[in-house]
Amino acid sequence: MKRLTGRVLPRAELSDTELLAMFEIFSRHYEQVTWLAFLRDLQAKDYVILLEDAITGEPRGFSTQQIIRVHGVRAIFSGDTIIDRAYWGEQELVRTWCRFAGQVLATAPDVPLYWFLISKGYRTYLFLPLFYREFFPRRDVAVPPYKKALMDALAFHKFGDAYDPRTGVVRFPRSQGHLARDLAEVPPARRKHPDVEFFLSRNPGYAAGDELVCLARISPDNMKSFAAASLLEPCEV
Repeated sequence: MKRLTGRVLPRAELSDTELLAMFEIFSRHYEQVTWLAFLRDLQAKDYVILLEDAITGEPRGFSTQQIIRVHGVRAIFSGDTIIDRAYWGEQELVRTWCRFAGQVLATAPDVPLYWFLISKGYRTYLFLPLFYREFFPRRDVAVPPYKKALMDALAFHKFGDAYDPRTGVVRFPRSQGHLARDLAEVPPARRKHPDVEFFLSRNPGYAAGDELVCLARISPDNMKSFAAASLLEPCEV
């Protein structure tokens, strides 16, 4: 039985009740977060994917989204993202995000569209090999020069000097929020997964809030079956 439903809202249309519920979920899963910093970060976003209990309608997770334009391409930047751990395993976030991305792609199909992702946890990074055919950085191939230049441009545009192009990591002088200790721990069995091992090697400071910059082209031919099918579903934004 489906336990979550997802909808996309322009950020300005969020109610005070929804904002408070989002922060409550966020602060239970992340450390070093404040209400003012949460609101300040949210102000830079264009849309929010709100995940709600399918029966009660209460918010149970969210993901903030921003459309960025650099070098003649567009990118969807996914910011603060969390799902109440009682609802882990649900695929509604992926489904709703792909529908949203499909709608953005449809507004200018001839302009390349990318997913610009920063990852401070291995679970987030694993979305890339799970749903994309080509993405960067990855363990089995070097980042092509054009994709590296695009990643650098997006990261500098969004984070300025906090981004180090040598490592591909965003590191702030003070944590802007990092996973709670129990969520940041990587079980020994997961450490043996080659993609998890790669993520940990590229972002050893993840537990302190360091973010690995990642990039993937959003298109049906670069997305695997479930994600590609969701990309073509209608979505109102």
